[in-house]
Amino acid sequence: MFPKNALSGASLAAVALLCCVALRARAGEKTDVDLDLTVEQDYDSNVFAREHDTIGSAVTIVRPTLAFQSESPLGFARVEGWLSDHTFWSETGLNGTDRGIGADLDRTIFPRFALFGSGSYQRVAPHNEIRGPNIVTTSPGAPGVPGQPVIEPGELISGSVPNVDLGQGEAGVRYALTPRSKLSLSGGGYTVQYLGNQTENRNSDSWFARSSVGYNQSALDYLSLNLTTTSSVIDNLISGNLQTGTSDSDQQSLTIGWNRTWSELWSTNLSLGGRRLHTKTANTSRPITFVVPTTGGARPVLSSTLMTFEDTGPGFVGGLTIERKFPRGDLGFSYSRETITTGSLAVSNVNVDSLTLSYVHRLSSLARLTIAGSFEHYVSANDINQFLPASYVDGSFNPITGPEFSCSQGSLVITGSGPSKGGQCELPSSNKLTSNAGNAFVRLDWQLRKRLSTFAVVRYEDRTGDPALFGNPYNRFNVGVGFTYGYDFAP
Repeated sequence: MFPKNALSGASLAAVALLCCVALRARAGEKTDVDLDLTVEQDYDSNVFAREHDTIGSAVTIVRPTLAFQSESPLGFARVEGWLSDHTFWSETGLNGTDRGIGADLDRTIFPRFALFGSGSYQRVAPHNEIRGPNIVTTSPGAPGVPGQPVIEPGELISGSVPNVDLGQGEAGVRYALTPRSKLSLSGGGYTVQYLGNQTENRNSDSWFARSSVGYNQSALDYLSLNLTTTSSVIDNLISGNLQTGTSDSDQQSLTIGWNRTWSELWSTNLSLGGRRLHTKTANTSRPITFVVPTTGGARPVLSSTLMTFEDTGPGFVGGLTIERKFPRGDLGFSYSRETITTGSLAVSNVNVDSLTLSYVHRLSSLARLTIAGSFEHYVSANDINQFLPASYVDGSFNPITGPEFSCSQGSLVITGSGPSKGGQCELPSSNKLTSNAGNAFVRLDWQLRKRLSTFAVVRYEDRTGDPALFGNPYNRFNVGVGFTYGYDFAP
């Protein structure tokens, strides 16, 4: 297994490498250095994401970004650094600053051979604004590995979080097999490390490798075959006498993709496939009943014991994206099904069904209206093994053979022997945890000057489902106005 924070170092190394490569712009390339400053004033109706007794607060966000980009016929390289300071007017304990750096590279080395990669590292301060789904997910069509975290600046990890370090890196090669086909091989890792004493979040380290073969069937059709393998380790979290256990997950997926451009107005992207998931959780606490001898006989004592569970099973993965262009707007719909790793205390993997609908309307050459909504349905990928403490049979304690136990429901499980044995009741059927997340926003952008634009936005978020999965249900709304000033240092 990887040593702790090994992948964090690998991610940092990948970012540093990409930064060095990106900054070596050759003569004749187009080079831009952009400095952007975004200032946003919001009001959040539920800054602590509570189901009841909600507290609202005004929030001021100041976000400077510095980006370097180089483009040429051979490819591109980009390095970006950012800060995002958020100040809560009513809850100053949530104040903090996010910061990070990221890089992307795609460069043709030989006529048929190219290198590509991406990496990012950031530290997210504790806060609770609406920043998207409260789990790191991969959006359809986003860069990265299907089913694994793609960490965007400002996105939350799981509700109210402490300081957390996030890193990811990927590097690969692409080779043109024929004028119409290509082969891609890549791999990397990602890490989520929470800082300080933790009671609600678990650290994780993961690595992945993937291969893809693509073929241009025609000018309108592109076919692909994709194979991905991922291995994740989620840390054990100890709270008092209870432990979540250490979770190891290995996932392999195979998908077939078809990208079709039907006309200048319509295009679709379809992917279908399956995955195999093997999960092992070791040393996780489950309730048990022991018996302690007393002067008058014996008495039952409720305690916990460490158990190990292992499960292997198949699943469906894939997605569908439909895009439609209009004279003054663009309409998009997407559905995706994936299995991702989480830091939830109860489960290590969840199946996620995501639906997204968006429309961008160009009101004029200077104004744009965006309306978007998404719904995500989470289900634990493995059954949750349910145990209850067994009932002690009064008067059954024997100094040699020990106590006797019974179960009003489920089957009796005995641990140990003699006077020290304990009893559990394993329920006849396991169950799954579920959670739903809905997000919607309406945003108006208006270009005031060449370098100055303003915006207004209304956001809504709703979370329901089992609290054991991603916390208590809640809903919140957020309204904000702001501006962005951009300056280009291009020669």
